[in-house]
Amino acid sequence: MVNVLINETETLYCYALKKLIVDLFGTQFGCEIEFMTEFTRENISNADLMVLSLCRGEPFICTPELLARRKGVMIGLVNGEHYSKETLPACFQEMVFVSRDAPLSDFYRVFSSAWHTLQRHEESRINPVCAECQHRTLSPRQTVIMASLYQGLSTPAIAQKLKIDSKTVYAHKYDVMQKFQLESDHHLQALLTRMRDKNMQINLLRECLKA
Repeated sequence: MVNVLINETETLYCYALKKLIVDLFGTQFGCEIEFMTEFTRENISNADLMVLSLCRGEPFICTPELLARRKGVMIGLVNGEHYSKETLPACFQEMVFVSRDAPLSDFYRVFSSAWHTLQRHEESRINPVCAECQHRTLSPRQTVIMASLYQGLSTPAIAQKLKIDSKTVYAHKYDVMQKFQLESDHHLQALLTRMRDKNMQINLLRECLKA
């Protein structure tokens, strides 16, 4: 039995992933599959294979739920971007990335490799040390500005609200885009949504949005 956790919001894409995994693990490898879709600490702890849909820049930020991981292989679905493992938080350094629109052959290769890793019990677990984690965050000023942008305020409105120059607002936005390797306002909005929803004990962006 292989416990597979899929964290994917698009219903049809999730269905296609399940079908691929059943076809590969079930038909070719003769293994029973138990799917889980709730991204909870219990499911993360029990998962042999996790498939996580990630927006651009998300692998750089803290995902506290992953501290519950005890075993298995992680596959990250991205949108064509590339990440150097040395720049990622400890929880993500074992992740194998594949582009969402990659050829089907790439998915079979990645999932086949995951299967063989599970069979050989080679999933050497890293015990993350949060105090030493190099995940990326927003500074307090960036948090306030990003929250205002997320709420739809214009740059001049944010500058007036915070009593700063518009160029300062642009500079902070530029720094955030560079820090998380974002290429568009759409990428920024998607990442801020994920940041808002992160289950951190202290989520400054979420608190700022509530204010």
